[in-house]
Amino acid sequence: MHEGRKDFICDKCKQKFALKCIMIQHQKAVHEGRKDFACDKCELKSGSKSDLLKHQKIVHEGRKDFVCDKCGREFGYKSTFLLHQRTVYEGQKDHLCDKCDKTFALKSSLISYQKIIHEGRKDFTCDKCEKKFGLKQNLRKHQQKFHDVN
Repeated sequence: MHEGRKDFICDKCKQKFALKCIMIQHQKAVHEGRKDFACDKCELKSGSKSDLLKHQKIVHEGRKDFVCDKCGREFGYKSTFLLHQRTVYEGQKDHLCDKCDKTFALKSSLISYQKIIHEGRKDFTCDKCEKKFGLKQNLRKHQQKFHDVN
């Protein structure tokens, strides 16, 4: 194997891989939806052994190996750490609302915003008083304040 070469190309999505076995694993997990690796501590099923081992290290052992040198916040995943740096310190906001041009750092935030603001959805209902909320965190705050729910 030559340094930096990625000679194996997925025929379904054209992603490139350095090792054939990693490409095959990718095809099984991504394109066939197979999740052959189960966590013995929770319900998670993973498409790759390395992702399962990462999950166990971070979630069940509490390891957070990536620390922001600006704010001290700790991250288990390198990708989450890099996203934090790009969005918090570089102000990167790549997700644009097609209805009002507001931008978001995270796609999930854009989707949530569109559902609540543009569609008027309130998918979270208090089981004590039936009041509805657009965000789960707002439901939790309401329940803590008005219904003594922890």
